[in-house]
Amino acid sequence: MNRRQRQEIRDCLLTAYAEGGLWGITNPAWPLPEGVIRGTDEHLAYLTLVYAISGGREPQSIWEAARQTFANDAELFAPQFLAYAKPTQLVSRLQQHDLIQKPTSEATVWQRIGQALVMRAGGSVSKLLADHENDALQILTLLANNKATFPVLSGPQTAPRWLYGLATIGQHSLANSDQLTVPVSPSAASALEALTLPAGKISATAYDAVDALGRYGCAQRKATQTICPVASSCPVADFCQYGDKIESDTMQTN
Repeated sequence: MNRRQRQEIRDCLLTAYAEGGLWGITNPAWPLPEGVIRGTDEHLAYLTLVYAISGGREPQSIWEAARQTFANDAELFAPQFLAYAKPTQLVSRLQQHDLIQKPTSEATVWQRIGQALVMRAGGSVSKLLADHENDALQILTLLANNKATFPVLSGPQTAPRWLYGLATIGQHSLANSDQLTVPVSPSAASALEALTLPAGKISATAYDAVDALGRYGCAQRKATQTICPVASSCPVADFCQYGDKIESDTMQTN
């Protein structure tokens, strides 16, 4: 597959994801919790905490749970409160809308990330970023050197997803956010395999769209099926080895 085709796949996927063209799926992190203003420290803290426990989770459900939890218990998203809370005291509150699935470990991560924000930046995500020149690559270095302070958030997949989310969902100006790459998820890997593309790391810009393609599209094809059952509604089926070959070949010869 040549460079032009790869760019066409990228453009098709990003457009489809932005417009609900991947089976109605768009970015689930975009809708704001009620009463929150986009880009404020309150919003950036909300994003930071949810990204910290989002690895491996179904995106639609975790972000919906986060909005419901915030609406009922906004204190859980306040770093100054979390810094002095005990994880065991957070569990039942975080479970109310199924925001956490692993009570002990995820409540601990939640509390420690709030505590880290207070320790390093007085509870302000924007100050943490500003202290590192609002540069995504500098923040990555900070996280890599402070894994114990920022558990899970400093992980190789979570860290770039979080930073890209701050730049796009939080609309915080962050230099080099377009240079971030993310190790692929199993869902993204299945999509890339279907497209006969390398499945190692991908741009953070494309990560959510590729993950959604694999999660909600490619997952519907059984291993024994040579044609994907959702090929007719897939925006990149013409590039897929499991697309409708007859229709695709006809289009190419016309």
